[in-house]
Amino acid sequence: MRFNAWTLAPMLVVVGVLLTVRYRSEVPSRADWRAATEHVKAHVQSGDGVTWAPYWAGEGRLFLSGLPAFHLVDSPTPNLSRYKRVWLLGAFGSSSDDLNGPYHRIERTEFGGVTVDLVENRGERVLSDLRRGLKSARVSLGADEGTPCDFWDGRGWHCKTKLGVPRTVNCLNESTSKRLNRHRRRRQPNCGLDRWLHVSRDVRVIGDLPRRCIWLHPRKGKETRVSWDAPAGGDRVVVDYGFTDKVITDHTRKSSRTQPARLTLFQDGESIGSHTVTPEKGWRSWSVNLSNKAKGRLALEVTTESTVDAHLCVDVTLRGEATQ
Repeated sequence: MRFNAWTLAPMLVVVGVLLTVRYRSEVPSRADWRAATEHVKAHVQSGDGVTWAPYWAGEGRLFLSGLPAFHLVDSPTPNLSRYKRVWLLGAFGSSSDDLNGPYHRIERTEFGGVTVDLVENRGERVLSDLRRGLKSARVSLGADEGTPCDFWDGRGWHCKTKLGVPRTVNCLNESTSKRLNRHRRRRQPNCGLDRWLHVSRDVRVIGDLPRRCIWLHPRKGKETRVSWDAPAGGDRVVVDYGFTDKVITDHTRKSSRTQPARLTLFQDGESIGSHTVTPEKGWRSWSVNLSNKAKGRLALEVTTESTVDAHLCVDVTLRGEATQ
């Protein structure tokens, strides 16, 4: 039997139409996302987290206001240690079945093209989160907690104010229209605070994805140290870190100007580990096991040989077995 090439075009059209219909049937409607998030809002508990997968299917974010939502950027090997339970909104075939780790699905509910999985974390838990508790931490310059950086601007610590404390506070309290006018006139748009050299809560693009972290820009010839009180029971300190993509790859220069940074971790004044952050693209992790689980004082110190483009951001947590 001879094949008639003229039948190929109609066949391809039919196949294309069928594939399009199938794809469109799998796309969750806005009503599906709304119903799924309303279900979560009705059942979410203190200590729960809420996220979605796949990461690019983010229409459900329109309805996540008021929920403890976070980006699941490391699937299928995510870190859910901040939460006892996680509500995972899945679409396009993604669900908690894709998760690798000590996670157990408690229940599943379907809303059209969206599945809602309630997942229990049976692994280690975050006992102390430096980013969350940054306001109660101590930030200083120099060895042995030398010069304090004691001006809190609402999200981080600064070592000096060019305008003085009263004028800086007044500037920060200005209305939005006054702040915008200040920016247009280039009259101390940052209220006298250093734009780069501070220690603050932030979200930065590192490894192509947004990372919740602490902006910890090191400076040449002077240690930047953050110290805080840790609760008892911690097994290890985990430092997730990276230089921002902006200074490593997302620029027009022939190469990055960023130089390595050195992290040193202390427990009750004694060094318990050091690690070099190389100027490479990506979000990486370094951890140090604690031999003494007793309540104590932890500190993270960062140094570098060059202040230029040292756009470092870190996320520091103390982890251990869940207490409840």
